[in-house]
Amino acid sequence: MPLVLLAQVSSSNSRVAIAWDFLGPCGVRILSMEAESATRVPRVRDVNRPPAPKWQIGEVVDVIVETPETNTLRIQLAEPTPYSAGQYFNIRIPVEGRPRPIQRAYSVGSSPTDGLDAIEVGIRETEGGLVSPVLVRQTSVGSQLEVRGPYGEFTWTEAIPGPVLLIGAGSGVVPLKSIIRYASHKGLSVPMHLLFSSKSAEFAIYLEELAKLEAEEDWLTVDHTFTRDSGDTRAKYHRRIDKEMISEVYRISEPAIAFICGPPEMVEEAESTLVGLGMDPALVKTEKYD
Repeated sequence: MPLVLLAQVSSSNSRVAIAWDFLGPCGVRILSMEAESATRVPRVRDVNRPPAPKWQIGEVVDVIVETPETNTLRIQLAEPTPYSAGQYFNIRIPVEGRPRPIQRAYSVGSSPTDGLDAIEVGIRETEGGLVSPVLVRQTSVGSQLEVRGPYGEFTWTEAIPGPVLLIGAGSGVVPLKSIIRYASHKGLSVPMHLLFSSKSAEFAIYLEELAKLEAEEDWLTVDHTFTRDSGDTRAKYHRRIDKEMISEVYRISEPAIAFICGPPEMVEEAESTLVGLGMDPALVKTEKYD
């Protein structure tokens, strides 16, 4: 019995169905052909959708050493770029041995109220990484970087009711600080409660800036938890963020909305805990850092 195969061959404006069988190792006989017109539907651009961000050259105008493994790069943009508190930009750099530049996403720690001609990105060095070690150890004032953004829906403005609960670990605090800074610059009084996990005070990003903001703003509460320094009294807790800790902070802050950023395991546990405590899942915003 001959082996029958069916196939469709498409062109830009038609489609042909072909059936054939094999007569032997080298022979093919076409049994039938059916042509079917296929009208191509043109793609219609959504006029309400903003254009995609374009790559632009930014110049590093300041390098702030935050911790032994984290720097803030202040990047002057070639074009003023509107963004929202909590968003991120992509940065790409050439990497030796790679045919094309490698890009990574980094959250903005500054606020749009600081001005739209520059951004401050917080970058923690990842062991074995291709991009972050270069940005932390080899990037200085005057360096030029390709940047593109903003991106992300992990954002807050005064149009969103509070109180606001912010939960972060490590560099996950970067977009949360952007939100706090935005609220401070705007002179808002929406209650905000930050729960922030670090290895120790030495590795707590923005330690002094957050202390200053908390002292100045009576609507802001900052609770640190240090996982590797049980004796430091600057931290309220001395362990990883867990269900019990989140439940306690939740009862104190009574949040209407929550923002969680950090390693996937922490983010997922915190999100699950808050939903279990009664928060609407749509009002628990998350962003995961690998």
